[in-house]
Amino acid sequence: MSGSEWKTLLARAKGGNPEAEWEVADRYADGCKDKRGKIIVRRSATKAAQWFRQAAEHGSSPAQNNLGILLGNGDGVRKNVQEALSWLRKAFHSGDSFAAQNIAITYRENGDLKAAVKWFRQSADGGDGDALIQLGIHHYWGKGIRRNHKAAVQCFRMATKARDISEYGRDDAFFFLGIAYCEGRGVRASIPKGQKSIQASKHRRRSSRSRQDVASTATLARFAVAA
Repeated sequence: MSGSEWKTLLARAKGGNPEAEWEVADRYADGCKDKRGKIIVRRSATKAAQWFRQAAEHGSSPAQNNLGILLGNGDGVRKNVQEALSWLRKAFHSGDSFAAQNIAITYRENGDLKAAVKWFRQSADGGDGDALIQLGIHHYWGKGIRRNHKAAVQCFRMATKARDISEYGRDDAFFFLGIAYCEGRGVRASIPKGQKSIQASKHRRRSSRSRQDVASTATLARFAVAA
């Protein structure tokens, strides 16, 4: 993005255009440089939150979703879980497919595991493969729902074949399916099958490793250990 393009976008946003407001917020969230590497927009979580709020108030469902996440984490704005959930629900009812899982995560991070399970299921029913993994984890360790290893394995299997799933999410699905085989829970014990599934996860991670992959696995591991 050039400096002139940024000024044009900012002018549209100041004129109340929701899409432009969302784009401005996104630029502040990540920062922006031109082709020569000159900084056009310096990263600012506070300004990002302000513009996401404006876009959200003007009906942008992606902005409502992002604002909910920021409020839930206290990123660039004072943490407010109830307001976060309110914006996330608005995004969900406006058709944002990511909002249901973010609602679930917000509930889980604040200790309401039953509500988290409800929203992970809703997200999974909508075709979200990453939500299937989370639902499987809750089933496997009996968090917020009665422990059901067979249901967990079914979730992990479905996630390995899901269309709408992140690559790191699919890796986690193979990993947890492998754990189930090794422990013989929800499926007949088979160390070879377990090792094969876990190895498939490791192979995929080596070919496509990212900080997001590491963060995802670390979060799941902490939740599992807490069981």
